[in-house]
Amino acid sequence: MAILAAPPGAQAGPDRADFELGSLDGAWIRLSALPPRVTVVNFWRSDCPPCRRELPALRSLSHGRSDVRVVAVALQGRNDTEAFAREVPLPPIVLNGPVDPLSILRRFGNRTGALPHTVVLTAERLPCAMHTGEVSEAWLATAIAACTDAATSGRRTTP
Repeated sequence: MAILAAPPGAQAGPDRADFELGSLDGAWIRLSALPPRVTVVNFWRSDCPPCRRELPALRSLSHGRSDVRVVAVALQGRNDTEAFAREVPLPPIVLNGPVDPLSILRRFGNRTGALPHTVVLTAERLPCAMHTGEVSEAWLATAIAACTDAATSGRRTTP
């Protein structure tokens, strides 16, 4: 696991890991308004096979740990996300991404727009681990542990 001053592509400032997006029930959710805890932000689309394969691990994580939050950001139309949610169980917090998905992906260290893209934030919303491509339960466990440790040591990591 590499220790970095900041993840590649991260912007300076305390609000770099903040956004406000619409949920499937129509409410707007601002990341910074949620109670502080380690947060896994996963960017995905329902027509992306690796995105679909990793959703069960993310859902399991969201139900298995009260100290970790999973925010699934669907980079597609709301109707597509709603239809997919009727077929596949999703994490409790599912948001629809902006009209320009590349803008939010770049803010979270993904310059190419490749999906899936997962970023783990400390409880202070500082990006500390990221991965482009399908994540495993083992990667999630390692990243969450590193981000919990990073919050206490002031370091950021990228497993």
